[in-house]
Amino acid sequence: MSNINQPHIPELEPGQIIPAFNLAGADGMPHSPWDYKQRMHLVILLLQHSSSADERKLLQDYARSYADFREEQCALLAITTDTVLVNLGTQEEMRLPFPLLSDVDGKVIARYTPWTAETHTLAPAIVLADRYSALYQRWIAEKPGDLPGVQDLLDSLQYLNKLCTP
Repeated sequence: MSNINQPHIPELEPGQIIPAFNLAGADGMPHSPWDYKQRMHLVILLLQHSSSADERKLLQDYARSYADFREEQCALLAITTDTVLVNLGTQEEMRLPFPLLSDVDGKVIARYTPWTAETHTLAPAIVLADRYSALYQRWIAEKPGDLPGVQDLLDSLQYLNKLCTP
């Protein structure tokens, strides 16, 4: 029996192809996980806003380690419920080297992490997909600070590269 007060957790199993999407980035261009397919692994950060201290710290940590992610053949996408204009301001202010995407209505977010449409709230999450767009790992937390750190993700990527290298 389900509790209607609890948000539904989308079913995503390791090895399953992640849901496709096209979202507007702060650069005004559409971005999709398929842009990286067969070339790079993909980390997707799902955050409520880019304005809270916890979320800004997470974005800054990933921005500082961006070169390390690239070295592991990994691209980063961050998705918020903010508008494209708000994301543009954040992207410029924080000098984020990865796309900051807008999903105001939560249609994409709801496919990856618990989303409550009535309050427009989500559970912060990180999705790691391999270069073939198959889910490798997903982390869902109550707050951004509870998500795994950058080094944990880099360790997962190093292991994933060992698995994917012939």
